[in-house]
Amino acid sequence: MLLALALYLAAYVLCLGALWLFRTNRRRERPPVAPKLLRGPGESLRWRLQRLDDALLLHAFGAAFLPMGVFVGGLMLALNATGRDRDVTMIAAFALFLVTLYFCGRWMLEKFTLRRDCHLGLLGEKIVAEAILPLAAEGCRIFHDVPAGAFNLDHVIVAPTGIFAIETKTRRAGRALPGRRPDEIIFDGAQLIFPWGEDAYGLEQARHRASWLGNWLRDATGEPFLPVPVLTFPGWNVSTTAAGADVSVVSPGAIPGLVRNRSGLLTDLQIDHIARQLEGKCRDVEF
Repeated sequence: MLLALALYLAAYVLCLGALWLFRTNRRRERPPVAPKLLRGPGESLRWRLQRLDDALLLHAFGAAFLPMGVFVGGLMLALNATGRDRDVTMIAAFALFLVTLYFCGRWMLEKFTLRRDCHLGLLGEKIVAEAILPLAAEGCRIFHDVPAGAFNLDHVIVAPTGIFAIETKTRRAGRALPGRRPDEIIFDGAQLIFPWGEDAYGLEQARHRASWLGNWLRDATGEPFLPVPVLTFPGWNVSTTAAGADVSVVSPGAIPGLVRNRSGLLTDLQIDHIARQLEGKCRDVEF
C-alpha cells in the first residue's frame, strides 16, 4: 500500500514537471517578426508576477506533498523496525512531519505575501501612469519602468519645463493615531508623517534615482541636466508643509500640475534628444 502511494507521488511529480516545462517552452514561441515594445508601467513587477505565477503550482505541490512524503518515508522505516525501535521511529516521523509542515506553510505564506505585494505595487504604477497620461497631449514624453542596472525608474517625464524622475510607493493603510487622518501623508521637508508614525520612506531613494538619471543623461547627451525628484503615494492624500524642498512629495493627481507649473525650459530639440536616449533604453519588451 505504501509502495503504491510512493509510486503514485513520484508519477505525479514527473507529470507536473513535464507540464511545467511544456508551458515554459510554449512561451518561448515567437512570430516571424517580433518587434520590441516600450516598457509599460510596472513592467518589472509584471514579469516578476508572471514568474511567481509560473512557479506557484510547483511551490504549492511541494508544500502539500513534502510533509506527506516525509511522513510516509518515516512510516515505512517504522514498519520495518521491531519493538521499541518502531515506536521511536513513529514518534520521530510524526515530529519531523510537523516540522516540515510548519516550514512548508511558512514558505507558501511568504510566496503569497510576495505576490500580493507585487500586485499592489503594479496597481500603484498603473494609477500613476493614468494620472500623468494627459501630459502626453501637451508635448511631454513619458517613459515607464526605465531600467537602470540594479533598479528601475518608475516613471520619467520629459517636459518643456524640465525632466521629472518619479518614484512610486504604494503603501497599505495602518491604524491611525488619535488626531490624524487615516488617508493623509504630510511632508514637512525632512520626513513623512503617516497616520501611524513618521519616517523618511522613499525620500533618499527618490533623490538617488533622479541623481542617477541626471548623470546618465549627461553621459548620453553631453549636456548637464538636473531631473526633479518626485515621490508619490497612490491612494493617499499628500500635503506638504515645506516650501522649496529638494524632493517633491505629491499624490499622483497632483503630478500634472507640478510639471506644468515648474520653472524651467527645454527646447524641442533637447526634448527629442533626451527622449531618443530614453526610448533606446526602454524598448526592450519582446512580443
